[in-house]
Amino acid sequence: MIPNATLVFGPPGCGKTHFLLSKIRDALASGIHPSRIVFVGFTRKAIREAVDRACTEFGLTEKDLPFFRTLHSMAFRALGIGKGDMMGPDDYRTLGNDLGMDLSVKSTSFDDGTIIPSYDGNGARYLFLEARARYRGVSLEQEFNEAQDWDLHYPLLEKLHRALTSYKAATGKFDFVDLIEQYIVQCDAPHSDMVIVDEAQDLNYLQWKMVAKLFEASIEGYIAGDDDQAIYRFAGAEVSEFISMSEKKIVLDQSYRLPRKVWELANQLSKRIKVREPKVFKPREEIGNVQYHLSWDTLPLDKDHSFTIMTRVNSFMYSFASKLEDEGFIFSIKGRSSIDETKAQVVRLWERLQEGEELRLGEVVHLYKNAAKRGDRAAVKHGASKLLEAADPEQFYGYDLLVSDYGLTAPISTSPLDIAQMSEREKLYYDAIKRRGIDPLQPPRIKLSTFHTMKGGEDEHCVVYLGTTKACAENDPDDEHRAFYVAITRARDTLHVLETDKRYRYEL
Repeated sequence: MIPNATLVFGPPGCGKTHFLLSKIRDALASGIHPSRIVFVGFTRKAIREAVDRACTEFGLTEKDLPFFRTLHSMAFRALGIGKGDMMGPDDYRTLGNDLGMDLSVKSTSFDDGTIIPSYDGNGARYLFLEARARYRGVSLEQEFNEAQDWDLHYPLLEKLHRALTSYKAATGKFDFVDLIEQYIVQCDAPHSDMVIVDEAQDLNYLQWKMVAKLFEASIEGYIAGDDDQAIYRFAGAEVSEFISMSEKKIVLDQSYRLPRKVWELANQLSKRIKVREPKVFKPREEIGNVQYHLSWDTLPLDKDHSFTIMTRVNSFMYSFASKLEDEGFIFSIKGRSSIDETKAQVVRLWERLQEGEELRLGEVVHLYKNAAKRGDRAAVKHGASKLLEAADPEQFYGYDLLVSDYGLTAPISTSPLDIAQMSEREKLYYDAIKRRGIDPLQPPRIKLSTFHTMKGGEDEHCVVYLGTTKACAENDPDDEHRAFYVAITRARDTLHVLETDKRYRYEL
């Protein structure tokens, strides 16, 4: 319980960030310096949005907001350590060799707000449980028993914990959990007039202890989130802690995202969640639409508007990526386009030359840079790019001129796909795109995402796939309800619910 905090419940699209910024605006208007405001959250994405909007609206710079940070980043800075002090791939590799485990690290970032780094190898689950036990403030034995992963062995978990602890003591290295643990023990919280905690439903026991410390050094503050969207319990988030953190509560009651049909379905779903704070909020005036599909083939993906296709896990998402490729759709996945834009530009430039057009010098430079210069697929002479350094930037260059004066060797009949050095798979995909009549250089209007990645986002038209996995289906039912609640509440206009033939499915 934090007596000087007010809980702010923000259902989907109810303007939680706008509400928090209004409190910052009021504080600044009353004469509070921006450095006396602490704004912390679970993810860098949430903090980045708050910083950008605060700077734009209040005419500030990032330097004016030193305490707008993820909890991990704040701890990192307060402890006065550097990136080299963090456990990295080499450290885990050394530790793994000593233990006879593969402790490969896929990615680490000291400022990304994630619960733990992403591990790979046969020791990944042990590292996950070791970190999760510390985040939750429970013993290794309790964590092991509650995880019920009987492929693991408790003595190995204990051995890893002892080895990791010894390694960090010997090297002076920190892992992600250490940042929060050591902040609580060693650091003084900044004296502030206001503390704001965003996405608080995703915080774990240890992070709540850090938040409590921040509030002890502050006059007042707001703890904002939505327990119905708490989808990180698997990583140690304590939803009940969030709900009970203060007796002072505010519910934002107008969604600016959900049309009535989607809102009705969302309300039906949220009522299945057992551990929650009851919330009443209104939809937009628009009716919207919810459509059900028994087959992928009935999704109107060829309509000229944006689509976000969401799945429970990565494997389903990549399966849909293969379908979209086969059918000739351009899409983005994890923020990256499915087609190599550079190669598509080279194809377009060569097609223009084949059609008798002339190119500007910059376009020729781009063509040469990305065309093969050696081997059977060589299109330009080695060193031909240097000839362009003395070329007239105001001149236009056609095929014949490039051949005679600038080292172009490829016959005009050469396939543009060969000029772009596409693989056979890329060629098949490109041809499928062209058959569908899609411009390969247009921005992707279809996005693939998992529920977790899409959290905080929205789209006019969303597809939610009902397939799930055995592991997800056997979890606490509240976890599945919350995950699918997050997914269906991303839609601003039309929600498409896609049935599955998988053994495990969610009953919507």
